[in-house]
Amino acid sequence: MPLSEADRHAKLKDLFDLAQGSEEFEGGVTFQDDMEALVVGDWAFFAIDEIGDLALSFHLDAHPVAVARLTRFLVQHEVPFVLTESFTVDDDDQIVFESDTGADLPDK
Repeated sequence: MPLSEADRHAKLKDLFDLAQGSEEFEGGVTFQDDMEALVVGDWAFFAIDEIGDLALSFHLDAHPVAVARLTRFLVQHEVPFVLTESFTVDDDDQIVFESDTGADLPDK
């Protein structure tokens, strides 16, 4: 059964509270009510997926060390999460997932 809006918000708020003051959330963490997401700097975001899991997505150009530090933090604090596909941001500041650009990839 999908989570209610209040439950999704509470799950993200718990992570937001945990993230405060943590160096692993490089660039800071902001709560985006309009997206129902937590944004980490300009390189990652968390949202609640359709089955209620905390979904983590990284920018395609995110630094591997930052990615490792953040995921290690989540594991050490026993925060269950799933990794989702990477994303980029287009010229209109819209998030574009890897699967959305599949038609632009060269044939092999």
